[in-house]
Amino acid sequence: MKKVLHGLLTIIIVVLAGTLGYMVWQNIRTMDPNANATPTPDNWTPPPLVTPVPAPTPTPRQRAENAAVMTLGVVGDLVMHSGLNQEAMGPDGYAYGKIFGNLAPYFQEVDFAVATMETTLSAGPEYSGYPEFKTPDALASYLRDAGFDLINTATDHAMDSYKGGAERTISVLENAGLQHVGTYRSAAERNEQNGVVLAEVNGIKIAFLAYTLGTNGIPIDGFDHITNVFFTDYLTKQSEIDYDKIQADMEAANALEPDIIVTFMHWGNEYHTEPVAYQKELADFLFDEGADIIIGGHPHVPEPMEFRSVTDKYGREKTRLVAYSLGNFISCQEAPYSNLTATLRIEIEKNLDTGEAYLTDIKYAPLFMVDLLREEYGVPEQDWRYRLWDLHAAIASYEADGYDGYITPGLYEALTDGLDAIHAILGPGYDMFN
Repeated sequence: MKKVLHGLLTIIIVVLAGTLGYMVWQNIRTMDPNANATPTPDNWTPPPLVTPVPAPTPTPRQRAENAAVMTLGVVGDLVMHSGLNQEAMGPDGYAYGKIFGNLAPYFQEVDFAVATMETTLSAGPEYSGYPEFKTPDALASYLRDAGFDLINTATDHAMDSYKGGAERTISVLENAGLQHVGTYRSAAERNEQNGVVLAEVNGIKIAFLAYTLGTNGIPIDGFDHITNVFFTDYLTKQSEIDYDKIQADMEAANALEPDIIVTFMHWGNEYHTEPVAYQKELADFLFDEGADIIIGGHPHVPEPMEFRSVTDKYGREKTRLVAYSLGNFISCQEAPYSNLTATLRIEIEKNLDTGEAYLTDIKYAPLFMVDLLREEYGVPEQDWRYRLWDLHAAIASYEADGYDGYITPGLYEALTDGLDAIHAILGPGYDMFN
C-alpha cells in the first residue's frame, strides 16, 4: 500500500512540476520587463561599419515617348515595443501619428507605399511589446491614413498572438483598407496565386511576395499556410532553406506576367550591418527566379544596398536591386545603429511599346528614431519621448537656430554621427538630399 501511495505521490509531484514549469515559461514569454528595447546579447559589441562596394546605378535611359512611370515607397520594420504604444496612448485612444511627426509626405507622395509590420493587431485590452508583440488596431488606421497601401506581415513576430491573432491581424488590415502579403487565414487563401499579391499602378503591374526566417519559436504545424516561412527547420537551427517552396511561388508570380517582382525577406543576423552568406545566396537565387527588387528586414540595423545586372532563368537581362536591411523603421531599441533607418523611393518605368519595365532611379531619405530620455542627449524632461525624425531636417534646424529645447549638443552629435553611419552603410550617393 505504501508503494502505491508513494507512486501516486510521485506522479502528482511530476504533474505539478510540469504545470508550474509551463506557467513559468508562459510568463517569461509574455512579460515585458523593458518597454524600451529587445534585449541585446550580453557583452555584445556592434560590428564595424562596412564600406559598401560602389553599386552601379541603373543604366541611364532616355524616357520612351510612350511610357508609364510609377514610384514605389518602402520603409523598414515597425517593431512595436510597449514604449511606442504608451507614447501613442491618449484620452481618446491610440494616436500613432504623433510618433511620425511630419514624415507622412514621404509615404503619400509616392504612387504605392509598403511597410513591414513586426507585430500583431490584438483586441486588447492588454497590449505588449517584446517578446510577444500585441498592438492596438489603431496602428492599421494610421498606416492607411499616412498613405501606405500594402503591409508585409511575414516576420518572426507574425504569430505572437498565435493562430487566431494572426488571422485577426489580416482581417483588421483589410477592414482598414490595406492590402497585405506574407500571412494567410486559410490554405485556400495561401494557394490562390501561391500567396502572390498583384497590384497595378499607373499601368504597371507589380507582384509582391514575402517570407520570414521563423515564427518566434511558435510552431505552425498543421496550419503552415498561415505564414511564409523559408526555413524548413525554423524552430531550431534555421539552416535548411526551402528552395522548392520559394521557386514554386516565384514561378507562380512570373506566370501572372507582372512587369516587376518585389520580394520581402525577413532574414539575416540581428545587429549585423552587413549581410551573412545565406542572405547573399538567397538573393542570387531570387534574382535568377525573376525578382527585380528584394527588400530585407529583421537585423534591426541597416545593411547595404546593391544593384546588379542579372540575366534570370527566363533570359531577361535587367538591373535589379537588393536592400539587405532597412533596419527598424520605428522601435524603442538602444543598440548601436538600431535607431537608424531610411525610406526608399524607387522609380519604375515601363515602355508601353515594347512592354519592357526597368528601374530608373532610387533615392532614400535618412531617418532617426529619437528617444529623448537617453542620458547622453542631455535633454530636459519634455511631454513626449519617442519620435521619428528626418535626419537632414533635424541637423539643419540645430545648425540654423542652435539649442531649441529638444536638440541639445549631445543629441546633435548623435544626429550627425547617425547621418555618417547611414551614408557608410547605404552609400551617400543615394541620399536624396545629397
